[in-house]
Amino acid sequence: MNENKAMEIANYRYQLIAPIVSKPNMAYGERAKVIKEIVGGTYKGMDYSRGYVSTRTLERYIEMYAKGGRDALMPSSRGRATRIPEEYLEKAALLRQENPSRSIRMIISMLEMSGKVPANILKYSTVQEYFAKRNISSSAYSKRSNGFTRYGASHRGEILQGDFHHTLYLKDPADKSRKKLVKLHAWIDDFSRLVDGQFYWNEKAPSMEESLKKWIIRYSVPETILVDNGAAYSTNHLKQICGALGIRLSHSTPGRPMSRGKIEKFFRLVESSFKSEAELLINQDKIVDIDQLNNLFSVWLDNFYNKRTHSATKKRPVDRWNSCPHTLRRVPLTEIYEAFLLEEKRSVSKTGIISLSGNEYEVETFLCGKEVTVRYDPYNMSSGIRVFFDGRQFKDAIPAKVHRHAKKGYEREQPDTTPVTSGINFLELLNGEKIKNKQIMTFADDFRKEADDS
Repeated sequence: MNENKAMEIANYRYQLIAPIVSKPNMAYGERAKVIKEIVGGTYKGMDYSRGYVSTRTLERYIEMYAKGGRDALMPSSRGRATRIPEEYLEKAALLRQENPSRSIRMIISMLEMSGKVPANILKYSTVQEYFAKRNISSSAYSKRSNGFTRYGASHRGEILQGDFHHTLYLKDPADKSRKKLVKLHAWIDDFSRLVDGQFYWNEKAPSMEESLKKWIIRYSVPETILVDNGAAYSTNHLKQICGALGIRLSHSTPGRPMSRGKIEKFFRLVESSFKSEAELLINQDKIVDIDQLNNLFSVWLDNFYNKRTHSATKKRPVDRWNSCPHTLRRVPLTEIYEAFLLEEKRSVSKTGIISLSGNEYEVETFLCGKEVTVRYDPYNMSSGIRVFFDGRQFKDAIPAKVHRHAKKGYEREQPDTTPVTSGINFLELLNGEKIKNKQIMTFADDFRKEADDS
């Protein structure tokens, strides 16, 4: 609406209330009589298509005129806020910035009660429009609170992000005519973007624990591990491992995976760089088992990803890791072994027998009828079953009947011995030569080697 039209309407409204506002000392009875006469009349005014004016509307016009004169009778428009002194709106903005939780109605009341702004000058719609222009409206603050601040660890080993990723299919060891999905589990150091990981046939806790163990052995004990809320990361055993090694276990908020964005970005690179080349080798029967796939993935990590300049840090992950002066926390291999032992409660029979994963073990007769705590390596139950009761350690349990050598779910796949004809592709060229079989690191071998060296 242009200024002339708005002024014309204001003049018309003034004519309606003129009999009243022109006589400020009119008696109450006389004023009520005049209002009744005005309301009882009919009009052909531009803003009275119904032909009459209500008492409520008339009272509102009188109130508007008393507060702002004839200009206050102009109809509201988007430009109306400019007619209110800027200093009043600034005062309102200051109250909102001090406490974003304050509503507009509260802010107007506070300004009026404090005498900073005359009563009934600030209108809700005017203040709301001004706040929107200043980007301090309620919706603007809501967007800020739902946003994500970019965060990075301040040093290596501070935060270790981990996750599973579904990406490739291999021949099923149980049925060579079928293919089975393998799952990649990877760990990425938040500070350096250094990555380690390998493929597994499942995404259960044992696979994740083995992957974490290898990271700790190769690099160090992280201060925090950041993972999602999947079943593999919600076990009591993982909490036990973290407690034993002094690691803080942190889970991302459900439905908000953004905090684990770095490892998700890494998985996208796996899809675009590693997967396509590996699929060619799989289709050519040059990769026929998971060990060969892990050999190639290890080469890809060591010779490509970890030595490739990262787009965010502008450094190679291996260089950023090695150049960080922060002291890494390393622990003896024996201490790592102890931390990863599975702990369970078992009742001792009257004959001194406990049952564990389908096996039977004999314990000291003193423990008959009692509940004991056992700790053991779920991957290799023949390495010893440690027995504890009332805070004391007793002699290891002696095998009575052994039906399983690993706890159910912790069995390792036996390597496929099918011969493979080597070929050349990007993954093979990373080393400048054909890929050679790389010994898969096993914790048991390293532990025996350390024991032999000592």
